[in-house]
Parts: sequence; structure tokens; C-alpha cells
Amino acid sequence: SCDTLLLLDGRHKFGPEPNQPNTLDNCSDGTGGNYHSDESLDAIFISSDSGEDITEGSTVTVKADAWCWDNGRYDFIYFFHASDATDPDWNLTGRIQCTGGGKQTLSVSYELPKGTLQAVRASIRYENGNVAQGACGSGSYDDADDVVIEVREDPSFQGTTDTGTTEAEEQVETVKESTNSDQQTHDKKKQHRKGERKRKQQLRKKNGSR
Repeated sequence: SCDTLLLLDGRHKFGPEPNQPNTLDNCSDGTGGNYHSDESLDAIFISSDSGEDITEGSTVTVKADAWCWDNGRYDFIYFFHASDATDPDWNLTGRIQCTGGGKQTLSVSYELPKGTLQAVRASIRYENGNVAQGACGSGSYDDADDVVIEVREDPSFQGTTDTGTTEAEEQVETVKESTNSDQQTHDKKKQHRKGERKRKQQLRKKNGSR
């Protein structure tokens, strides 16, 4: 198993996140908001479902600890994997909506492709943010983090090095179509967020807090 513990906690300067952006391809983090008030991807845990060594062809579960804004309804976690961490070609593993606000743990499972040095990425995005950007979002509240994992070779495994999940890709296509056809709803959500921030700032001033 592999656990990042506190090595990814926070986002960009918020936390601050140690060694940010913690991505293999210099995918940068959004710079909007505040620590553990707005979105961040805080930890990744990877384990073999069998309880044995992480091996080619085995099923692993990737868990991500994320900080979701408000009640979580506008935030989604995107999971990606790459068979070669030295030159990652990211494949979408899954997309999951936050189930609430604050700290949330979300997970996906998938079969490892061939490759002895692989990578996993988890990315939190606001409002299905920037789905057209693929594995690297560019929103003000986006946070992507990567983990490199050593995988035990299995000579008997005949799988490929590219196992992009068709179902997950179809989900993103659906999100793209929905986003493109519903700009008015998108704008309303943005106004909602601005209004919530203004309300919270007013409450802080009233209560004498920073």
C-alpha cells in the first residue's frame, strides 16, 4: 500500500501545500480561496484489494481525502492513472461528486495495466470545472496531486499499458455536453458562490473574527 499522509495537505499557498504542485507534469493548482474553507486535495491512499503486493493486473483501490466547499454539491473528484510515470499518458479512471462539505474521502477501483512504475492522479474541481482540459484543470479552485507507485511485474499478465476506462470517459463527455448547453445555470452557481463569500465576510466582521 501507499499513503501520502500529510505530504499533499492543502493547495498551493493554502496550508501551504508542501512541495506544491506535487504533479509529474507541472500541472499547477488554482490560487483562489482559503485553506480548508475552499477546495483542496489533501491525501491519496492506494492499496491492493487482495491485500498482497501491488502487481500488474491486480485490482487496486485509490482513496482521496479532499476538502469540499460548501455542501459539496459543486465539487467533483477526478481520478486518473498512467502506466508509465516517467512519461505519463493519463487515462480517466472515474469521476465522483463530493458527498458533503468539508473533509470527504472518495474512492475508485481499477485493474493495473502493465508497467512497473505507474502513477495515479486525483484532482478536485469546482463545478465540473474545466473538463475539456483533460487531466489538468485550470480553475481557480482546482487541485491536482500525483503519486508514483512501484508495481510488481507479472510475466503471465497479458494486459496492455493503456487501459483508459470507457465508462469514465463517457461520463466526462456527458459533463461537457451539459456544461456547454447550460451556461445560464453555470453563471447562477458562480453568483451563488460570490454571494456566499460576501455573507461569510460580513459575519466575520460582525463577530470580530478575521
